Amino acid sequence: MTTRRRIAAALAVTAASTAVAVTLGAGPGSHHSPAASSTASGPRVILAHAKERLPSDTPQDWVSYGDHTVIATVTSEAADTPSAEEQASGEGYVSRTVTATVQQTLWDRSGAPALPSGLTLTVDGWAFAGSVRTPISTEGSRLEVGHTYLLTLARFADGDWAPIGGGARLPYDNNTVGNGEYEGTLVTPDSLKQIAASGTNSTDADSGADASADTAPATVFDNVAGQSGPSVVTLLTRTSPDPLAQQNFALDPVARRAAVVGTTAPQDTYCSLAAPLDQSAGSVLTTAELGSLLQEVAAKATGSAASYATTLAAYDNGDTTITAAQATAAKNYLTTDLRTACGLTVSLDPAPVASPSPSASATTTAPSSSPSPTGGGNTPPHTTG
Repeated sequence: MTTRRRIAAALAVTAASTAVAVTLGAGPGSHHSPAASSTASGPRVILAHAKERLPSDTPQDWVSYGDHTVIATVTSEAADTPSAEEQASGEGYVSRTVTATVQQTLWDRSGAPALPSGLTLTVDGWAFAGSVRTPISTEGSRLEVGHTYLLTLARFADGDWAPIGGGARLPYDNNTVGNGEYEGTLVTPDSLKQIAASGTNSTDADSGADASADTAPATVFDNVAGQSGPSVVTLLTRTSPDPLAQQNFALDPVARRAAVVGTTAPQDTYCSLAAPLDQSAGSVLTTAELGSLLQEVAAKATGSAASYATTLAAYDNGDTTITAAQATAAKNYLTTDLRTACGLTVSLDPAPVASPSPSASATTTAPSSSPSPTGGGNTPPHTTG
């Protein structure tokens, strides 16, 4: 995920958080693992509502907007650094980055880009107040270290890989769909069916159709709950993509969805890309984050703004041929230009790098497994990872 999209996601989740909380292991019919929590009740989890860009519940959603469906185990996580403003106030949101090992690929979309050998995903993080962190979860699995998941992934226009939505992040511990971690809670297929039926935390995704319980099509989970990989393979290989989506497979998933519903995907502009730099956004970036974002800004800028943004991006990215005086001149020009052209009041000085606390990250290596050689979709069966 790009710096800009990660910041926007963090701010959106924080703003959209609800006062609903659940307890790890306390869901209907759930089972509790001593390793899941250091206390009997486990940590609370704040359930947050979010507007998703893509539908992700049904088999047709998966084959229309996904590139690959995989079984993957989360092996490590790291906490990102809160903004300087949040650190000063002692409360806010901490986003989380996880790494995952693909154990098996079940389905590939014909013509899809190759899946990278290693997955790094930005996922739901924590709300914090002082030294206390409370996990936040949007609909779907949070992707916790040591657990295995059924994921449908896509590569987006910026080159980042991510699940297409909450419905495409299903628990898959012990080779069973619906068994494991979901919304920060340990579930079984039966208890997850109860959660799904109750509709306690549905995402406001644009389905393009009536999503009432009586008319909504069966979800992937409805079809394969309690089953294993081969059932998923059969389901997806027998499912046809949306015809308009299929006609637009050359587009990234968001633009493809826009073509299906007859809208225009929003286009990035010089001003929209620079929006996270505005002081009202509350975002303070590290040098590396600032360099990455300025590269995107430079690509959409014109004239002198493009030149200065390129110069400052190179400086922040460690280009030693750019002098401090040149960087200062670039900052001054861009600060004025963004205020005049976009109405943004920006700071182009990076935040100091904070030393992470020992609890800011954790690494757990999942046990090795020997997946069965099943495959599907439009390419021969294979395994990776």
